[in-house]
Amino acid sequence: MPRKPDPTLKPAILEKVTLHLLDTKLEDVSVRSLGRVLGTSAYPIVYHFGSRDALIDSVVEHLADTVCHAALDPGADRAALGDYLVATFGGLGDPHRALAARLTFELGSVEALDGRTRHRGLHRDRVAAVTAWCLAHGYDAAAADRAAHDAVMAARGAQWSTIVDRERTDADAALRAIADRLAAGASVPAA
Repeated sequence: MPRKPDPTLKPAILEKVTLHLLDTKLEDVSVRSLGRVLGTSAYPIVYHFGSRDALIDSVVEHLADTVCHAALDPGADRAALGDYLVATFGGLGDPHRALAARLTFELGSVEALDGRTRHRGLHRDRVAAVTAWCLAHGYDAAAADRAAHDAVMAARGAQWSTIVDRERTDADAALRAIADRLAAGASVPAA
């Protein structure tokens, strides 16, 4: 009868898998291949996480806990809005932040097909934070929601562009430009 794996190994497994995913496509990852990366069988992975998908979700949560702790005060100024957008969608020169962004796109796409809603919920939370900022800065409710949705979609576009073509994209500058446009009220329709 095999012994149960040491429960203190779970954080070490998460960190090793995170490092492995920095240069591995998600589609090439299986419980068995991860066991080889860890120098063990698949058993500790299944014991601690249950499945490959649960492990990948745990990696995303681990990355979110370590790289993305931004909050947006609705009363904050334009510079703080820019800082929020950069903290949430930028900083992709850091390999862990770039991995978090890449996995968010990959998993969000798959999630849309299989009925899960974690990434959709995170996306809506970001839109809600920017909507609250817009409302606090004079947008009417409909314009605030529209501007926030457009801003978050533009931020995701800047993020994805950086992942795909890092040499030609400066996500942080694009994110600050989005904040400038929101602060200028560019999305508020004329009366």
